[in-house]
Amino acid sequence: MIAFGFNIVYKDEPLLDDHICDPSKENITISKNSSLDTFSNLPIKSDYIPMSGRDVAYGTQKAFGECQESCQWGADIKGIVSILWYPHSKQISYISKDGYTAELLQFWILHTILPIKLALEKTYHILHVGAVEVAGNAIVFSAESFGGKSTLTDYFIQQNHTLLSDDTLGIYQEKDVFMAVSSYPFHRPYREAESLGYKVTNVATNAKPIKAFFLLEKGEKRADVKIKELKGVEKYRAFHFSTFINFEFMQEEHFRVLSTMAQSIPIYSVTIPWDLSRLPEVYNTIVKHIR
Repeated sequence: MIAFGFNIVYKDEPLLDDHICDPSKENITISKNSSLDTFSNLPIKSDYIPMSGRDVAYGTQKAFGECQESCQWGADIKGIVSILWYPHSKQISYISKDGYTAELLQFWILHTILPIKLALEKTYHILHVGAVEVAGNAIVFSAESFGGKSTLTDYFIQQNHTLLSDDTLGIYQEKDVFMAVSSYPFHRPYREAESLGYKVTNVATNAKPIKAFFLLEKGEKRADVKIKELKGVEKYRAFHFSTFINFEFMQEEHFRVLSTMAQSIPIYSVTIPWDLSRLPEVYNTIVKHIR
């Protein structure tokens, strides 16, 4: 399948490979670890932290801030799988554990490892957002956890808009325009742990220019749907709030990228009435505003 602008090939799990690829794109190959490398051999490791219902730790060969170019990285999803990779390499290896399944491997690769790898090697800046295509452009949705981002993204999909992101979105700058790169062809509107959700067929395969960024704000059931443009430091805060990973050594780079984005992409807060029956009103208001 195509994810984050690459063909993702599961060398040892052929059932995960749906054979949809683009010969013009590079491959990233996921394969069983055939070397002596293991996560336990990495000299520097983080504590285990809860993530998507599992305990997860990261490791590197050098101090985290010194390991962005050539040294090995790894992640250990306790009881499921250990995953190892090098920056800029198109190979990712894994070691399965007792709780391993092919579906869990796919979830952790697409949902967590690929966006982290691509952010660390500065291929993209990764945002934790939803995104869809409207009239040839990307519009981006950000919200707090359970703040309506996935529900609104799902509604746009149901109205035949092309999906770019369910959860993580790759961003890069092309001259004066910021481009959005589609993540992976799945959507999970109800955020089940360790599930990618349902397969979406209408997914962008090429990058789209970002037209606008919408910060979703919960409103009362009877609240008016309101769109307000953010200015100044409010814009930067909205982008910063949406960053996918925020390792301390990456903060300077984040500040530079987000500040530039805040200068060129309009950001709006949208009051969302907390009533599913009013989703069509929210949808129509946003689309009318964009067009």
